[in-house]
Amino acid sequence: MKILIAAKREGWDAPVSDRFGRAAGFSLYDDETGNLSWHSNAENKQAEHGVGIQASQLAATLQADLVITGGNFGPKAGEVLQKTGAKLIDYAGDISVKQAVEKYKSISKK
Repeated sequence: MKILIAAKREGWDAPVSDRFGRAAGFSLYDDETGNLSWHSNAENKQAEHGVGIQASQLAATLQADLVITGGNFGPKAGEVLQKTGAKLIDYAGDISVKQAVEKYKSISKK
C-alpha cells in the first residue's frame, strides 16, 4: 500500500498540512518497502487556481492508495482522488507524518 501525506516539509517528523492542494509537498510512504519519499508541491503552492486538481493528479501518478491531509481536500480534489480509487482521510490537528501513518495502521488492523 502507498500512503501519500500532505506535509508542511520533508521528513517523518514533519507536520501534516491542513491544506492539501497548497501543501509544501507530499510524503509518500510505501508500506511494502518501508521507504518514505518526498515530492515537492512548490509549483502548485503559488498557483492561483486548480491546485487541488494538480495535487490529486500527482497522487494518481504516484499510485497512492490512501491520501492523508490535516484539513479539507476541497470538492474538486476529492472528486479526482475518489475517481482514482484512493481512500481519503482527514486527520485534523497537530500530527506528524509518522503519527499519521501509525494512526492509520492501528485503525486498519481493527
